[in-house]
Amino acid sequence: MTASAEIELIRLLEQEKLERVSPKLEAFRHPARIKGCRGGRGAGAKSWSIISLALQTAHRTRTHIVFLREVQLTLEESVWKLVRDTVSRLRYPGWVVTKEYIDCPRTGSHIIFRGLSDLRADQIKSLEDFDLAIIEEAQSVSSHSLDILFPTIRKPGSEIWFAMNPDEEIDPIVARTWGSGRDDMILVDLLPGPVDNPWWTNELQKEMDEDFKRDPDLAEHVWNGAPRIQGNKSVMARSAIRAAMDRNFERDLDADIELGIDVARFGDDRSVIFKRQGFKVADYKIFTKLDTQELSRVAWDMADRNPLVRIKVDDTGVGGGVTDKLRDMGALVVPINNGGAPANKKLYTSTADEQWFEFPIDLADIPDNPELMAELSARQYHYTRDDRRQIESKADFKKRYGRSPDLADALLLCYYSPKILQWGPA
Repeated sequence: MTASAEIELIRLLEQEKLERVSPKLEAFRHPARIKGCRGGRGAGAKSWSIISLALQTAHRTRTHIVFLREVQLTLEESVWKLVRDTVSRLRYPGWVVTKEYIDCPRTGSHIIFRGLSDLRADQIKSLEDFDLAIIEEAQSVSSHSLDILFPTIRKPGSEIWFAMNPDEEIDPIVARTWGSGRDDMILVDLLPGPVDNPWWTNELQKEMDEDFKRDPDLAEHVWNGAPRIQGNKSVMARSAIRAAMDRNFERDLDADIELGIDVARFGDDRSVIFKRQGFKVADYKIFTKLDTQELSRVAWDMADRNPLVRIKVDDTGVGGGVTDKLRDMGALVVPINNGGAPANKKLYTSTADEQWFEFPIDLADIPDNPELMAELSARQYHYTRDDRRQIESKADFKKRYGRSPDLADALLLCYYSPKILQWGPA
């Protein structure tokens, strides 16, 4: 290798290192209409990575980019400074930085910063030719703003990116993306720590540990990206769910194995299987568009084809097909009618209520999964006229959240042990 070639190789390797982003956010390099990420402080270096990716694109090809937030009274409230600093950090020459815009004359790329709620009709129309819209603090953007923005960014091949740390149980951007069932999105959940953030430091770890000691609920929002506000009528406290996720029991090989299956009913719902041994979740699987026959075979394999393993199936609707197939294969099936009468009729109105309120949250060892956390903590309830507790319907939850609580329902089925139940095949 010649000296000049060696110098060029070193330069390219150094540039590659400068352009590195959070491993999970490497997915943003692939084309998709919507690209979003959510997480708390230090989780995947969200803004840092997204801005780097956008500038890398703009430095190589002509790209018009608008950075948006719900309200932007001054430029200093935007990510203008971070964009400016990232141009410098990436060592990109020839860029022009002003208080109005940031440009790359070499490629013709153009970057501006706007507040969605302040845009006039003519300003909104001017965004139609933009290639990329990046929403800052997306949890604060209103449904009305999103209704205007999504069809405005309409250029062929255009994309909408966003990053967020949730405020409410169901922010509008979550319902429109994570809860929509669209197939043209790349959505990433990020957790704090060195796995999702290669630039994680001992100092960050120390601050996170101290915050969890001082105020676990607030720390769950700040660091793990849980909604800032949990509804007053939520069935389960987020702190209790976090404790269950942080448990790490040794697997009790002598304990009984049980499965719970929530079967998809509609196109965007998911079929979910949870397997536990004793109080510890041993495995779980999530499927989309899997027919009942194949789902039954997967469940039978997860049960090690053991006819003594209890497999509890949400038997309403299409779940009946799973019950029938498992019985044909020799499984010990327990069909559960979530709308049926509970064992304790004085406290609950249905079997589903009983599952939610009788779940042994203080004993269980469950997976640390952001979607599971959101579903468990977001399900709400109310009191009936005769003072029984009743969870909100799946339809109402889906209206708020954007999708069914499939993971939570399968988990609760897995742990459900009603006092009055005829085990085994009918």
